[in-house]
Amino acid sequence: MKERILEHVFHPKTVAVIGASDHDGFSQALMSTRMRDSLFLVNPKYSELHGRTCYSSILDIEDDVEYVVIAVPAPNVPGVLSDCIAKGVKTAHVFTAGFSETGLPERRALEEEVGKIAEGRINLIGPNCMGVHCPGSGLTFIPDASTEPGPVGVVSQSGTFAEQFLSVGQLRNVQFSKVISYGNAIDLDCPDLLEYLATDPETEVIALYIEGTRNGERLKAAMNQAARLKPVVALKGGVTVQGGRAASSHTGSLAGSAQVWNSLFRQTGVVQVDNFEELLDATLALSCARLPAGKGTAIITNSGGFSVLETDLCVKAGLEVPPFTDETIAALRKMVPLAGTSISNPLDAWPIYYNLPGKSGTLADAIRILSHDTNIHSIVLHFDEVAYLRRILGDAVEDLLKELIPVMVEGCEYARDTMGRAVTVCVSLDAYSEDEEDRRYHMMAKKAFEAERFPVYPALSASIKALYNLYRYSTRYGAL
Repeated sequence: MKERILEHVFHPKTVAVIGASDHDGFSQALMSTRMRDSLFLVNPKYSELHGRTCYSSILDIEDDVEYVVIAVPAPNVPGVLSDCIAKGVKTAHVFTAGFSETGLPERRALEEEVGKIAEGRINLIGPNCMGVHCPGSGLTFIPDASTEPGPVGVVSQSGTFAEQFLSVGQLRNVQFSKVISYGNAIDLDCPDLLEYLATDPETEVIALYIEGTRNGERLKAAMNQAARLKPVVALKGGVTVQGGRAASSHTGSLAGSAQVWNSLFRQTGVVQVDNFEELLDATLALSCARLPAGKGTAIITNSGGFSVLETDLCVKAGLEVPPFTDETIAALRKMVPLAGTSISNPLDAWPIYYNLPGKSGTLADAIRILSHDTNIHSIVLHFDEVAYLRRILGDAVEDLLKELIPVMVEGCEYARDTMGRAVTVCVSLDAYSEDEEDRRYHMMAKKAFEAERFPVYPALSASIKALYNLYRYSTRYGAL
């Protein structure tokens, strides 16, 4: 099949919402972006909406329209789509649900009718989906979504999944190039979107949520192409019998066996994950961190108990916690007090978290030393109990971060030119704290690390699992 040119799908010059109303989310979302000046509203029930003209039909609009959102009842979609084709629209996104996913024969027939109308005449996204979010053009399906472009492209068969990935991702400092919800995929399908993102210069990492496919061989070829060019992380929905049944009723997809999909991901070099959180965490790491050159992980913590748990987590995840070199231990002994600490890996050195000038070494000193240890390929920094740090250090917490973060950046730069090191950061907040100042300091610490594009996680397990997924990718197409 000839590869389609999809640039105008993501960067249309004009957009119309057919089925616009005083409460529809698409109109509100588009009016909050630069697309507001190129937006037309269509609904025969209104002559005016949101302070602008509302047209009875897309055929009444004098200007060219490149992209439409169709949000009308399912039986009306064929007629509206035919009007769009007559108008010369290039892309139609059918938001409307109620097609093959219902399992009803008449609705399957309706979906087939829509597909035949669209075939070869217009690019159709959907039906039963949220469509496209593209910060570069202003096209979006979420009101007040971030307009700051980033390196992550998302392909999702589920609309709600796409919405959640975008909303939660923005809170976690994931920055997006494109987010596409494609639903029942009667025309544009996952392979088309993967092929586009594979060569899209704005996209550096691809996150994929898929429930099923109509063409396994083409999907395999698209995955293989994309994964050879950039990281692709995938979550397969419907890996159990019950989940497969749910997928069929959600997007009309045939889910297939878990073994077949596992083999597909493995053969194509796609990094498979098990749940929403892991997909988000791995995507964040791959869009921020360096690729590690091995499994060796250094853990810096301020708790002996947590150091044991962190070691177990690393080993269970598939990483290693090797001993430091003699040179590293000697350097650490000069700066870490002997009592109540452990100068080994994990580095349990609570005094360096609460350091005051002239007392001992600092976190920055420890990072600088570990960044030269030949046994270490990755570092997990457990920056926990920010509220307690605030009570000990007060405003000096900010000074600690101002000293620490440049050294972490420097360590990553050094590693890039030598052996490769990844850094993940866990910034945890006391779950029982209701103090607003505690929460402010927690957010301040989180944002300080994020400002330098370090992947930050709220839990140790998440930071370590993300690190392992970095390693998994590096063994296929990265440093190893």
